Amino acid sequence: MGMSIKLKQYLDQHNIPFETVHHSYAEGATQSAIASRVPLAQMAKAVILERDDGKSVMAVLPAADTVDFQRLNYLIHSEVHLAPERVLVQWFADCDPGAIPALGEAYELDTLVDDDVLGMADIYMESGDHRDLIHMKGDDFRRLASRWQHGQFSIKPDPWSRVERM
Repeated sequence: MGMSIKLKQYLDQHNIPFETVHHSYAEGATQSAIASRVPLAQMAKAVILERDDGKSVMAVLPAADTVDFQRLNYLIHSEVHLAPERVLVQWFADCDPGAIPALGEAYELDTLVDDDVLGMADIYMESGDHRDLIHMKGDDFRRLASRWQHGQFSIKPDPWSRVERM
């Protein structure tokens, strides 16, 4: 499929320099980081959520982390849950399933960003397909994210647990 058209237009419209990093086929942000040999600590992922009022929102967090729903609910003063697959297809028609770029504003989605992502010097994210990542400087990402709600809502992986969580 290639890079998301909406993503490319959004980055161009905001004059954000970026590069693409090609890798072998991989599904999910963590596997894409591994396949492209980029530091996992600089990989951001998107998680699409639905609020209790039915509105969809994107949460952007470090790829290895999981969403702390209790913190996130407190932050946005609303209950959220993972969005169903039909919602993802609706919002990301120009993306391969599971290859959602971590820039919700490009898709007219309210976006929440975890403070750990805002602290990254360089940021890699899905481009809309399973073979390329987008790489941009952290300063450029922070410029895009300056109007987004932010806070600490991710949970670091437990190094002693083999159970994967969303």
